[in-house]
Amino acid sequence: MRSTFFLIVVAAILVLIALGAVFWRRIYRDDAENVARRAFKNSSVPLVMRLIVRAIDMAFFIILIRVLPGADIGPYILAVILVGQYLSTFTEFGLGVLLTREVAQDPQAAPRLFGVTLCMRWLLTLVTAAPAAAVLIGFYDLLARLGVGEAITPVGQQAIWVLLLTLFPSAYSGAVTALYHAAERMEVPALIEVVTAVLGMLARIGALWFGFGILGVSWAAVIVTCITALIYLGLQLRDFFRPSLRWDRALIASLVPLAFPLMLNNLLNAVFFRFDAFIIKAFGGGQGDLLVIQYDIAYKVLSIAMILPPVVTFAVFPVLARRATGERAGMVHAQNRTLQALLLLAFPLAMGISVLATDLVLLLGGRGADQYLPLSAHALAILAWFLPLSFVNGLLQYVLIAVNRQQAITRAFGIAVTWNLTANLIAIPVATHVLLQPQLGLYAASGITILTEVVLFAVFLPLLRREGLTPPLLALAWRPGLAALLMGAAMGGVLLVTGTWGWLLAALVALPTYTLALWLLGAFGAEERALALRVLGRAPSET
Repeated sequence: MRSTFFLIVVAAILVLIALGAVFWRRIYRDDAENVARRAFKNSSVPLVMRLIVRAIDMAFFIILIRVLPGADIGPYILAVILVGQYLSTFTEFGLGVLLTREVAQDPQAAPRLFGVTLCMRWLLTLVTAAPAAAVLIGFYDLLARLGVGEAITPVGQQAIWVLLLTLFPSAYSGAVTALYHAAERMEVPALIEVVTAVLGMLARIGALWFGFGILGVSWAAVIVTCITALIYLGLQLRDFFRPSLRWDRALIASLVPLAFPLMLNNLLNAVFFRFDAFIIKAFGGGQGDLLVIQYDIAYKVLSIAMILPPVVTFAVFPVLARRATGERAGMVHAQNRTLQALLLLAFPLAMGISVLATDLVLLLGGRGADQYLPLSAHALAILAWFLPLSFVNGLLQYVLIAVNRQQAITRAFGIAVTWNLTANLIAIPVATHVLLQPQLGLYAASGITILTEVVLFAVFLPLLRREGLTPPLLALAWRPGLAALLMGAAMGGVLLVTGTWGWLLAALVALPTYTLALWLLGAFGAEERALALRVLGRAPSET
């Protein structure tokens, strides 16, 4: 009954998306000279679409854990992480961002660059993906033989091999997506992402209903990625050019040193962002599994907020890439305006999540949330404050890419990863085995995550200074920071004087309080009003 109701909701979402697309085509008129409106469109539309996708994925996960036992789901999750996160990152090799940057700067080179980068991605997938999967499977098998671990189940191994097939159509879809990003038409791939999520939901639920288990779910992923690639093929033929593979040794030789740091940056980012969970598991003092789950609860909440930075960053990246070639003053202006927007979002999110941490854990965990409290709530309240600098660093990373300093970014991420791993390897074992307080290791990991963002910004700063791109961070941050403190005080006061539904009332007063505080602090000046008018098309555009 619940699944039927959910399918009805999915069908309604599809209808609403179709009506919204028709409405959008009728009312929206692009203006090549209106940078503000274009950036707003390129960030707001993908943001809404990503939220829908995240909701659909979360709903499917709820269905999955109710249909299959955890022992069956575990191998599938492992396969998804291996293929969908690590192997896809390596085989993508940073070529998507590179293609976006180069085509934004020279649209005439698009056919040649598209063919060469797609050829590179498919070749990397063919040569590296299967051996990497075999090594991982063999490693777990070795652990099982030594009696220190367990092998991946046969079904889990088959799921890995099946999911490897998704890398080929996904590579093509990613290449076409890069073309749309370069053309600043982010709403198109965002819409396709929602369509893919809905199709994937229907296919995976069908596989479960017919009793095919995780193998059926894996094959459903292959089918849907192929369908998505066919959709992108039709769109590419309509909006760009006929695709073709190209082998150009000279061009490939010039692209590899540019793309490799981008790929390495993404891998390093994945390591320092969540590797602390492995250390918590290893030094949990017999409570590792519970501590990891309690820590993961915090990240589940924060994952919603983390949709924002890449959406906004990709919206302005083509502008930054074009202005990096000579219009440096315009690039500084675009960078700082975007940083201001990100900080205006990050501070209230951090404060709101921190104040409502316990209520958010209760909302997510339901009746079984008691096993996660208070540790998950405390960890979430701490972790929430990594959002402001994370938003900033997410943009500054792409600012440096726009000025062709990706090699320096790799060194910066290397330093951040070294700090993160070293600090966690010291703090977590000390908390567990010296202080005999494993929960302190959870709090230490949360604090170290914040300090890692500080380290990363400290490394970025001299690089930006050399390029004349030093961000006035304090000037941009003090108003939203102070307004967020006032918002937090108002929310805390509501929680003190209300009962069961106090969290809802606190959430309702948050936005008005924050907005009023910003207005009183002078955050909405003449320049901000002019920006809003440009977004609405009621003021002269800026180029």
